[in-house]
Amino acid sequence: MQEKWNQFVYYLCEAKKNGVEEPEYHSMIEAQLQLLGWMKYKNEICHKPNLSIGNNGHIQPDILIQKDDKKQFVIEVKRPLHTQIAKDRDQLVSYMRQLKLKAGIYIGERIEIFYDQPDSENAVSVLTIPLELDNKRGARFVELFSKERFSKETIVQFCEERIKELRHQESLNTIKDHLINEAQEQITEGMKMYLMEKYGNTFTEGDIVGMLTSLTFTATPKNGQPPLSVTTTATTYQKQFSDTPKSKHPHDKTQYAINGGPLLGKRRFVYQLVTIYIKEHSTATFSELEKVFNPALQGSLGVIRSVNYIREKGIEEKRYFMKDDELLCSADGIPFAVCSQWGIGNTPKIVNLAKQLGYVITTSSETYALDSVNPPKEEIIACVLTRNANAKGLFNINTQSLTVLKGSTINPQHLDKLRPEAKQKRESLIADYAEFRGEELVVVKDAVFKSPSGAAVFCVGGSSNGWIDWRDEKNNELNIYRK
Repeated sequence: MQEKWNQFVYYLCEAKKNGVEEPEYHSMIEAQLQLLGWMKYKNEICHKPNLSIGNNGHIQPDILIQKDDKKQFVIEVKRPLHTQIAKDRDQLVSYMRQLKLKAGIYIGERIEIFYDQPDSENAVSVLTIPLELDNKRGARFVELFSKERFSKETIVQFCEERIKELRHQESLNTIKDHLINEAQEQITEGMKMYLMEKYGNTFTEGDIVGMLTSLTFTATPKNGQPPLSVTTTATTYQKQFSDTPKSKHPHDKTQYAINGGPLLGKRRFVYQLVTIYIKEHSTATFSELEKVFNPALQGSLGVIRSVNYIREKGIEEKRYFMKDDELLCSADGIPFAVCSQWGIGNTPKIVNLAKQLGYVITTSSETYALDSVNPPKEEIIACVLTRNANAKGLFNINTQSLTVLKGSTINPQHLDKLRPEAKQKRESLIADYAEFRGEELVVVKDAVFKSPSGAAVFCVGGSSNGWIDWRDEKNNELNIYRK
């Protein structure tokens, strides 16, 4: 199969080198299809057939492949130096659906197989093959689309299996991105648990945590990107309950403001940037927006993705701003979401884009330098937490502290995964600040915590990211106020 692929693709590679135009390329593709056993004189390779659709309609696909006068698959052709756009895909899918064909092939600067999955709004790209010799995917293409082996059932089976593979790989990529972006806590906590199990009888947890803080771990992608160094700090539960000044956090906490607006964390900054842009460019289609917000700026997830794409690929929706009031819509009616996965590796790219688009971007370091001359007045944000509790709080933007207000009800139970030290700390806080009234555990006097996470653990009864679980009156995460 590999040799037959090389024969099939050789002249297409030459056409790309020479920059031939579409008509000549079209003829070459039809000639190469005969290497796969399809015969033009038997009416198996149909050149721009004029096909009747419905009562008065007609379509004319570039190439239609038939077997025993039955339609098998359709091909959309573009010149080899063309760059595929959404319109090309839409045209191919339109032909597939009007001809009731599950498979379609795009041949231009590459070869790409599309599959019209049942009960799906959009067709799925299941295999992309570059125009090059000795490509293993090319051998698979020859195996699937050679006349002697071709069957619609085999194609459907292959495409369904590929979709499962793609979703599986997307999940792995999501985990990898999460590891790189959140390696600080994940590596530290994982190593601590392992070392406690192995050496817990010899060393205390404090000994092990102290040792870990002296080490630097590195998460290194294999795609040539520079490694991400991670210096460990104290464990999550210690940070949540600590009443002592915090050690310097290795995460970049820079906030960004657009055109003099409020300072926002990385995730909300990107969301606001996209929102402002589409308001200023109300006629932009989704494909045009994708060209501006190139997927590569974020990484494997993309800056923006259509809702259909996210769900068809099986991507975890929490990786995007997917709430009803967060979804955006392009001028051509495509609902889409903005990615929420931003860290020190990819945020500078989107900041540079914002500046190129003409927006004035200021950072928290610049703003706080000015504030040191004129210290800001105390700013208080009312907030609520509803996970395992019904708590009200006041968040101080300047000190980053949070007060759980008297009258809040909190979880009377400790969650299973709460560590003994954290459980003991919470029991002490409950004794000082809360009491049972019937079956409810009610806060009887205001309780001040160094951070939203410490307050959240007190209310929830277990590990909690207070920057996410506490919400302001507009249902925004407190992350947008984080310094």
